[in-house]
Amino acid sequence: MRKIALLIYASLIFVVIGCSAMSKDKAEQLVIEEYSNQLGEATIISTVEIDNEYLIEWENKNDKYRGTSKVSADGEITMIEAEIE
Repeated sequence: MRKIALLIYASLIFVVIGCSAMSKDKAEQLVIEEYSNQLGEATIISTVEIDNEYLIEWENKNDKYRGTSKVSADGEITMIEAEIE
């Protein structure tokens, strides 16, 4: 009985840990939503995964705004670099 309880507990922990990871598609979608506006939609130029975080280079051609942002595993977006032409 104790082995079964331990197995269930371990399985539950693996499920919870696995569900907290951010996918590449979700990270890109968050950046698109963050940097799109009434002037135009942001597009993704490149995405690199480093230590469960994504560095995403993006641009919004219509408002001439581009940059690089970091998306953490919990979905927090941090601006690393930005440029307005």
